[in-house]
Amino acid sequence: MPYFIEKSGAKLFYEDRGNGEAIVFIHPPGMGRKVFKMQHSLAREFRVIFPDLSGNGDSEVISHAPDVSMYAREVVQLIDHLNLDQIVVVGYSCGGMIAQEFALTFPERTKAVILAGGFPKVATGGLRFEFLGGMYWVDKSPETLAKLLSHSHFKDAEIKRELNEHMAKSDPECWYTYYNRALSFDCRGRLDKLTQPLLLVYGNKEFWINEHSKYYSVCSKAKMEVIEHAYHQTPATHYDRFNDALTRFVHEEI
Repeated sequence: MPYFIEKSGAKLFYEDRGNGEAIVFIHPPGMGRKVFKMQHSLAREFRVIFPDLSGNGDSEVISHAPDVSMYAREVVQLIDHLNLDQIVVVGYSCGGMIAQEFALTFPERTKAVILAGGFPKVATGGLRFEFLGGMYWVDKSPETLAKLLSHSHFKDAEIKRELNEHMAKSDPECWYTYYNRALSFDCRGRLDKLTQPLLLVYGNKEFWINEHSKYYSVCSKAKMEVIEHAYHQTPATHYDRFNDALTRFVHEEI
């Protein structure tokens, strides 16, 4: 399994598949790269890269107090390691905060941004409840949370087992702090600086998250795709339509 040595000396793991336009996928707290299992098929058209952020999955801990900007800098170190000048960055759920921070802090390294269930701030009570629930279960029983999340994302028993086992490797303190620091993250006031092509993908049933789409009206090149009969987990549960939306967007905008 490939890894690179972060400047602190920690080993950070990633998967690197296919050739073509480079796309880096950023996962939510604790889930690691295997939440993007159904995006592996995109390697037929693109170079797809799936890192485990530090303290998640197979990557070592750098700090037990990670924040969004620290993880964005990890992405820069990864693409430097891979000798990539620019990438398309994809963030799923809370991972979208890192994707946005990466694009806003390192615009010269960003070709486009894709957010699956994205939000610039936890700005609804429903989403805040989800974050606080995640923090509660990480503190009380990370094994239970891993099982709940793997079952909510996949039906296939083998994939569920694989994700569950991968999440069990995540450091609980990093997992908790990823949630906690993201809970106070807010990039709404900078979104007008996000001038790269932007694709927002939402499930039409995730109303407590869809409300955040209004904040992206200031982004000059934003497009939105709503997937019918879907909740929040579109890259996993509705991967065919999510992958199709991603593919069309990259071909049209880049």
